[in-house]
Amino acid sequence: MLKIASEGLPRLVACIQASSSAQNACQRLAPIAVSATQKFLSQSQIANKKFTVKDHYEFDQKVINSDNPVIVNFHAEWCDPCKILTPKMEELLENSNEIDLAIIDVENNTELVETFEVKAVPAVLAFRNGVVVDKFIGLVDANSIESLIDKLKRKNRKLAEDEETK
Repeated sequence: MLKIASEGLPRLVACIQASSSAQNACQRLAPIAVSATQKFLSQSQIANKKFTVKDHYEFDQKVINSDNPVIVNFHAEWCDPCKILTPKMEELLENSNEIDLAIIDVENNTELVETFEVKAVPAVLAFRNGVVVDKFIGLVDANSIESLIDKLKRKNRKLAEDEETK
């Protein structure tokens, strides 16, 4: 997608500089280049909704101070249930602009593990406005994850509606 967008932009610039007879042919290119660029940018924004937390400072910035609810997944590379749960959560959240997913490696973030009293992995905590609003430990089925996501989305929409009525 980036290739299409990057190839289309120079051609579009060349079209702007072209003679008026050549500009007619170029008018067909403009919507394609704009569409490719918009699609790439929107996919980039969605991709940024999943991130790895490296330290306590980054956790505060991206989870505690987030405007969106954030599902925090404490996992470990050696944990077999984590290898199943993490990709499933990524899949279920890949099209969601309303909820972010933070991945925390317990081996590299012992301070966060102690702060949130993570005793087993995988451990999943749902945050809204910097507060834990839900959690589960261990491998759960897709329906349980979807239920958590739906609950966060419903509360998010309700809060937005309440703000509009004020």
